[in-house]
Amino acid sequence: MHICYVDESGDSQAINSATHSVQPCLVIAGLFVNAGSIHAITKEFIQLKARFYPGKFRHINHDLDILLTEIKGSDIRTDIRANLLASSKVQHHLKFLDEILAICKKYDVKLVSRIWVKAFSKAIFDKSVYTITTQNIAQRFEKFLLKTQSQGMIVADFRDPNRNSYVAHSVFTQKHKATFDQYPSIHEVPTFGVSDNHACLQIADLLCSAIISPIAARTLCVPQVNNVHTHPNYDWIKSRFKKRLRNLQFHCKHNGTNYWGISVDNPHNMKTAIDLFK
Repeated sequence: MHICYVDESGDSQAINSATHSVQPCLVIAGLFVNAGSIHAITKEFIQLKARFYPGKFRHINHDLDILLTEIKGSDIRTDIRANLLASSKVQHHLKFLDEILAICKKYDVKLVSRIWVKAFSKAIFDKSVYTITTQNIAQRFEKFLLKTQSQGMIVADFRDPNRNSYVAHSVFTQKHKATFDQYPSIHEVPTFGVSDNHACLQIADLLCSAIISPIAARTLCVPQVNNVHTHPNYDWIKSRFKKRLRNLQFHCKHNGTNYWGISVDNPHNMKTAIDLFK
């Protein structure tokens, strides 16, 4: 049994110019995790948070309550942008992310992701982008489950009831259409979890917001975009994590076409997912 945890970084808000301080891309990712590893991952993740950020948990009465307070990837990204590479704060965050990736490697966690780069003055149509991306993640998860001879379910980060509904329905229509079940190894439509009780959703957030999103913005959006989200300090994140991020991907083939773990829709230039790892 495997669980696919889905989270995102960014939003559907339009970016109106090169210097408009809106995130220039939306990242949606799925982590494929062996259900038998979730207990061990959760335990190690709690210990990791306590070791790296003890001040946040000084008044916690029980170790398990540590999971309730998130270390947000967006906060880590902001600190890296605002400080020098040699600063203790940046080095501390980077070492924490090292340990997150070490957990993923230890438990053979796999990643798929879609990066939507925004065109200027054009908001992303939330329903279309999320439903298409969720279907693509489900398709790749089905391929993974067949390869590993496993069964699965999808747990996505809770947003709001309306958006949750159309994301779940996008998979429902593929599972229950008259011709055939597109995802026979996924037994139910996506369900939604509040991330403060799911270690793997928190890990998905850290990968999306602290690693993939800054690498994507810096690599795919420069020189067309020049705002806080394409800050040159994000080159440190890319140089440190690009190889491990590349190795985390799950690639598959469908109807004779190869699909990479991370894919990109980019209206600005010819840069693709391959450029994320150069």
